[in-house]
Amino acid sequence: MDGASGGAGSGANAGSSEEQRQRGVWILVAAALAFAVLVLPQVVEDDDKTSFAGSSLPSSGSSRLPALPSGIPSGVPSGLPSGLPTSSVPSYGSGGGGQQTGGGSGGGGGSVETQQPATPSVAPDPTAEAYRAVSPGDCLAVYDTGYDDYNTQVPARVGCSAYNAYMWVSAVRSSGSGCPQGPGRNYMSYTSRGQTIALCLTRQFKVGYCLLAKQSGSGQSAQMRAGLMTGVDCDAKRVPAQYNQILHITGVYKAPANASASNCARVQGDRTYYWSWLVNGGRTLLCTMVYRG
Repeated sequence: MDGASGGAGSGANAGSSEEQRQRGVWILVAAALAFAVLVLPQVVEDDDKTSFAGSSLPSSGSSRLPALPSGIPSGVPSGLPSGLPTSSVPSYGSGGGGQQTGGGSGGGGGSVETQQPATPSVAPDPTAEAYRAVSPGDCLAVYDTGYDDYNTQVPARVGCSAYNAYMWVSAVRSSGSGCPQGPGRNYMSYTSRGQTIALCLTRQFKVGYCLLAKQSGSGQSAQMRAGLMTGVDCDAKRVPAQYNQILHITGVYKAPANASASNCARVQGDRTYYWSWLVNGGRTLLCTMVYRG
């Protein structure tokens, strides 16, 4: 009995110990589950400071930048040329086409050359250009109108055989005082921006053309002053106030020795009353008569 009851008591104690051990395991499991459900989410949530929306960092905490992958250097890559400018600014100064100016410290430095105002272009002068285009030996459609001016201020070049080639240019000078003077010679000039161009003119006399003249007196005492550089319509009804006659050119001859109006006769016994002048430096005899229509 004693042996039997003693054996039963030992078995009961053993069973009780095993139940307590199992109960302790379940308590530990339950505690672990409670920690996982209640405590762990709070710890993880309070530690998440790198996630944000927008373009600015959150107000509290510091950002955690991701670490560079292994093998990538954190400095300037090797192999790049040295002396690179810290900044570059296009130069707009004179001759700056494509050039860049660098300078200063940091990325915002550099000097800028301001663009200089362009020099105002000088407007062309067509009249001056026309004068410059004339050369000695040219002929011009220019004549004196009798009103102390020429028919045009712009010298128009024409062929010397043209009907309106009234003037032959003997020289081009910087002043009219440098041009030859005398009967049938004169000049026209133009000054532009302080520079004068003078065209020295020699009248081309042609048979059939007419000139303006001023007659004073009559008969044997008559005198005739001709405007040798003038041109006029032979049938003109009115003439400038300083003239009162129209002369018709009847001949242009190489001047003989002791030339006079008597050398102007066109036929034997010619009784026409001629007026004559030695022109072209005395080498040419110009013969005229009062135009009668």
